[in-house]
Amino acid sequence: MLPASTLSTSRPLRRILLAVLLVAGLLSCSPVLAQNSSPKTSRPKRSLVLEVLIQPSPIYRVRAQEWGRELQELGYAPRFREPAAGEKMRIEQQLKDGRDVLLVVGGLTKEGALTLGTKTYAVADMKELGRFLDDLRTHGPGGAPAGNPRWGLSEEQFQSFVKLVSEPVEGEVALGSAAAAVSSLKLPDSLTVVFADVAFQASLQPRPTSAPESMNLGGLTKGTALALVLAQYGMGFRPVPGRGDRYSVEIVVGDEGSNLWPAGWKTAESTADVVPAWLKSIPFDVEDADVASIAQAVADKLELPLIVSSQSIQRDGKPLEDLVYSRSGKLSPFGILRGLGDKFELGFDVRADEAGKLFLWATSSRDAAAFNKRFAHIRPPK
Repeated sequence: MLPASTLSTSRPLRRILLAVLLVAGLLSCSPVLAQNSSPKTSRPKRSLVLEVLIQPSPIYRVRAQEWGRELQELGYAPRFREPAAGEKMRIEQQLKDGRDVLLVVGGLTKEGALTLGTKTYAVADMKELGRFLDDLRTHGPGGAPAGNPRWGLSEEQFQSFVKLVSEPVEGEVALGSAAAAVSSLKLPDSLTVVFADVAFQASLQPRPTSAPESMNLGGLTKGTALALVLAQYGMGFRPVPGRGDRYSVEIVVGDEGSNLWPAGWKTAESTADVVPAWLKSIPFDVEDADVASIAQAVADKLELPLIVSSQSIQRDGKPLEDLVYSRSGKLSPFGILRGLGDKFELGFDVRADEAGKLFLWATSSRDAAAFNKRFAHIRPPK
């Protein structure tokens, strides 16, 4: 079995101050982080063109006049018109003269209600309608990323973002401060990194004592690598669409239950199909062995890299190196890891990065359950 990774001890104050100074210098010269790493970020609002489809009937004309007055009070100038042959209601983002323009085509019902997207509003619902339109201008057709299963991205934007973060990482990633670690990943220039709210201050702090000094993420895609690195600091990220083909990576404090970009994806097929040794029994005989060494031995047997979410594990219990386990018999790698998980409230998953490269992820049972619930039917992006 391979020896357990060594966690660092607390540093002298002098070294901490030096680390903070080095990070400050890094932020001032990094093209990705320097101009956009601020506690809060304001997203530019899109121009919104509102068109409402009506039928060629006098009653629709009357209702259109009423809705026109109400919408003008909200600051919108709707255009009421009859639909073209086969035309459907829709919400789509367009790029005109280098500017993002949101085209919202809704319709009036025969009862006089206004339908936009999947929502229908009465004249009495103007405040709610105003919030909806304001959210559209701010976040686009996908909605706000924090509460959206696609983080506010359309299908086209989602695939575009996945392509951007599918470049492989080269070699090990040193874990100093979160800001330094993120900068070392060398994300594409079209991605702007923003540490939001409390994550900004936390990003300048030295590496948590729970985190390893470095992570060997060579070959993994940068999207998954970024999620794995941030997990060591109790953070994660969400993609935010910008203008054209540009995106922001909004880094926040959170875990796998916070609707963040996942620390790896469920495999495209069942684990047993992509990892043939997963369910094959092998002799297993350990007595008072530390869980870190056992997990590493299982990962070696599966020929997968082991990556540990040290922060979440220590948040809910003890480091893997401090947990000891005894058992003997013939067990599959799945059975061994399930036994460890049941005894110590851990979660072990075979996950894939955006390009399909596999790794074994060790985390807390709470985070594993949140991931499995959130991504129960979602597989790696194509």
